[in-house]
Amino acid sequence: MTLNNWPPSLTTEQESHLLELATDYTLASGLVYRPPAIAPGTTPSTTSAIHAPYSLFPTPFPRHLFQQAQQLQPLYNALYAHVTTDHPFLDEVVGGAVAKVDEFQGKLYELWKQVEQEGVKQPLHLGLFRSDYLVHALPGAATADHTIKQVEFNTISSSFGSLSSKVTDLHRYLLKTNSYPTDVPELKLENLPPNPALKGLAAGLAAGHKAYGVARSAILMVTQDNERNAFDQRPLEYELLETHGIALHRIPLSQLGPLLTLDPTTSALLLTLPHAPNSPPTEISVVYYRTGYSPPDYVHPTVPSSTLWSTRLLIERSLAIKCPTLALQLSGCKKVQQVLSSPDRLASFSNKGSTPSTLSPPPTAALSQLDLDALLDSATNLYPLDDTPAGNAALELAYAHPERFVLKPQREGGGNNIYRSDIPPFLDSLAEEDKKRREGEPREGKGKGTKGEVVSELGVYGVCLFRAGGGDRVGGGEGGAEVLVNETVGQLLRTKGAESDEGGVAVGFSVIDSLLLV
Repeated sequence: MTLNNWPPSLTTEQESHLLELATDYTLASGLVYRPPAIAPGTTPSTTSAIHAPYSLFPTPFPRHLFQQAQQLQPLYNALYAHVTTDHPFLDEVVGGAVAKVDEFQGKLYELWKQVEQEGVKQPLHLGLFRSDYLVHALPGAATADHTIKQVEFNTISSSFGSLSSKVTDLHRYLLKTNSYPTDVPELKLENLPPNPALKGLAAGLAAGHKAYGVARSAILMVTQDNERNAFDQRPLEYELLETHGIALHRIPLSQLGPLLTLDPTTSALLLTLPHAPNSPPTEISVVYYRTGYSPPDYVHPTVPSSTLWSTRLLIERSLAIKCPTLALQLSGCKKVQQVLSSPDRLASFSNKGSTPSTLSPPPTAALSQLDLDALLDSATNLYPLDDTPAGNAALELAYAHPERFVLKPQREGGGNNIYRSDIPPFLDSLAEEDKKRREGEPREGKGKGTKGEVVSELGVYGVCLFRAGGGDRVGGGEGGAEVLVNETVGQLLRTKGAESDEGGVAVGFSVIDSLLLV
């Protein structure tokens, strides 16, 4: 078998049988979404479900690249711990560039600086990360010569850990029951790696809770209104309760304002449970954001935007451990990723005298030169679009060869990127917006299989608990980060039609998949 002759051929009867087994498994195991709203202005049903989009077969993926991505994750965890605790770096890259041209990132930066000036109550940061990769294959190159290139690094609301674990279980179930064709020797259990993402991400939240140190406290998951992806979130709640004995409360951001207060002495975050308003408030150990990563998250039909931002500020001022803090969320913006693709800038996050730890989980945030080389090898070419000489040269490239590029804004959640021939007219529209700004003008703000050529994107989950200090970093900064937990905890494979540019599952561009290692 090669990467080009997959999946195995099925008769109509075989395909029908496989689809029936798979669909039953998805519904029985909670691999589901809430259905879409039936009409504009209505809310999704909370009493019915449909299966999440999934692939019927696992997708072949080079074993050595999967192993490389897993081994890279602790290095990326440590790198972003360094970035988050290097305030001068964030001031320069975000405050000096992104915040000046992006209103949303500017608001996040403003609140971060406000809390920093007041005095941070909780020095610990918790990251549930996901680093996304595409396989880079040169024409005619053998599989052994393929490489992986990082698409992006997610520091907030890294989703699908629970559902991706269930898709892996689905494919392993179909294999164990001999439901797949038996004449494909590569389809064997040792080539379908387990996926501990659900347990690993829950263990990361539990580590934050334990570090907080108050036994009767609970974790707060901040969600969106009318969340269709609730069944990717609920399993974390159940795992925390059953395995770790920790309660988790899921509450939309729009409802939190009147429910949260700060203890006037300790700054502990206190939550009045909406279903028990007369009971004593619950102290919150960890706040885990599954919202708050894009401008629409701070817009609501009945709650003023200022109230939603005030809620975010209240949480940031509290003693609770944030996943992520404002600083950690800012460190995940695309401009930071672009700056870190420069060897000189990346080198400023290495440690003097650190021992080589290439492709192995470092015990601290120390990054050796060999580690930096491994990170650089996984980076793709990233170009700025600013007023620097490099930015002007990149602008010329984008107009001359748009088919070679993806234009990325400082946004998360899928559906935001601009591709190929759409880039020049979009850049023209930005130029027109700049002209208006200069002139003072206002700005306007299913149960059936599908076959086709596909492209897959690998995401690797990581957990990192850290605080400032603990490293003699080259380049000064603030001494680096002291890393308390640094782990690789699972994976997500998203597969989409080759004709599609975007890759988000929640926004309808791809399906959840699993790996067949080759």
